[in-house]
Amino acid sequence: MAKKKNKLVIEPFDDIRIIGISTAMLDYQLAWNINKLLKIDLVKYKSISPNNEDFFSFYFYDSGENSNAYNLVALSSGGREWVSFKPKTDYLFIVRNYINDNDFQQYLNKIKSILKVNHAYVIDLELNNKIDIILEDIEFHEMRIMDEINKRFD
Repeated sequence: MAKKKNKLVIEPFDDIRIIGISTAMLDYQLAWNINKLLKIDLVKYKSISPNNEDFFSFYFYDSGENSNAYNLVALSSGGREWVSFKPKTDYLFIVRNYINDNDFQQYLNKIKSILKVNHAYVIDLELNNKIDIILEDIEFHEMRIMDEINKRFD
């Protein structure tokens, strides 16, 4: 009789849409432009480090319960890359929770309209096997930041 093997099944991240951005802009410049065009308030928090050696810029905005949450995360820092995508991608703009296709397309078009953005495109979560690990790192980083903020108010 063959032994049964336990298999770990990872659930995909639901209700997440991601725009990959290629630009030479500094993180704060890109965040400022996105805030202005999308009328959100991305705020810079402690940089994210997937390996405790390299640190990448991390921005977050939560528009409230039952609304969207947004991240802007750098994929390169000091000449080092967290992960490389094709086409070249310097930042991920992540929208969590449901957003209809029309609104998301408007976000994409507005980001493309930023003067120094070379390219912006939708990252297909099903075709890109690198994205789940990055999203997991981002989610844990965000939870640590929220814990630190909550401790300040306790």
